[in-house]
Amino acid sequence: MELVRVQLSQLKEYPNNPRYNDDAIDAVEASIDQVGDITPIIVDENYQILAGHTRRSALYDMGVDETDVIVIRGMTDEQKRKFRLLDNKTAEIAEWDLDMLQEELDGLDFGDFDFWTGELEKMGDKLIKDNIKTNEKLVICPRCGKIVVGFVNVEEFE
Repeated sequence: MELVRVQLSQLKEYPNNPRYNDDAIDAVEASIDQVGDITPIIVDENYQILAGHTRRSALYDMGVDETDVIVIRGMTDEQKRKFRLLDNKTAEIAEWDLDMLQEELDGLDFGDFDFWTGELEKMGDKLIKDNIKTNEKLVICPRCGKIVVGFVNVEEFE
C-alpha cells in the first residue's frame, strides 16, 4: 500500500460499478465541508477506483483538483471485483446502537446534514420487524426521537 496525492482527473471510475451513488454525493460533500477530506480513495496500480466513487464525485463537484489515494498493487481482477462488492455490502450490514448514537449526537451541530432522521426510519423498520411477534408497541419519543419498545413515560427521555 502506498499513500499518494493525485489529480482527480487521474482517477478512473470502475465502469461496472453496480452502486447508484448520486443520492449520497451531497451527504459526502457535507461531510467533507464539516471535517475535511480525510478519507483516501482506494485505487489499484492503474488508478482505477476500488473504493471511493462517491467521494471522487463529491470532490469533483466541490471543485477540488487533487486528493489522497491509497494505491493497492498486485490484486487479481477477481480480488478487485470482490473487494468493491464486499467494501460496500459490509457497511450495509452494520447497525446502530441507538443509545450510544444519541450520546454521540448530543451537542453536535451537523448543519443541514440530516443524520438522525434517516437512522430513525431504518431502526424503526428493524424494530417493527423484530417485535411483530411479541406484539410490543413501538414508541418514538416526541422530544428526542428515540425509538423504544413498550409503553414508556416521556419524562424518562429528558
